[in-house]
Amino acid sequence: MSRRLGDDRSGATAIEFALLAPMFLMMLFGILEVGRLLWVKQALTETAYSAARCAALASSCKSQSDIQGFATAHGLRRGLRLNAGLVSYNASTTCDGNAGAVQVTIRYAFASPLSGFIAALPATVEAHGCFPKLP
Repeated sequence: MSRRLGDDRSGATAIEFALLAPMFLMMLFGILEVGRLLWVKQALTETAYSAARCAALASSCKSQSDIQGFATAHGLRRGLRLNAGLVSYNASTTCDGNAGAVQVTIRYAFASPLSGFIAALPATVEAHGCFPKLP
């Protein structure tokens, strides 16, 4: 009887799946979350750059509240709900060796359901955008 049970392999696939499925699913969802993090970082950087460009060139972005409103609307078009209080503006700074540039910094709370499992996922993403002031 014990010899017949040793040759029985009918439950081996279910046991292998039960052992490997959680690791596979964590890896799959981890890859998706890292991709989403990279997308958020890129969208924030593009939004910060556009807000800095607006502040340097457009007459509609002259005050802090104008720039915050522009960045919030621009981020919303990219699927990001930005808090206007987390958009900061420096009217005259040095960026990449260029003096007299406008810099916009945006902080965004990155909420991920996997943040408890993946320690490398940040809670806050920050992006900077610079644009030179034209004379």
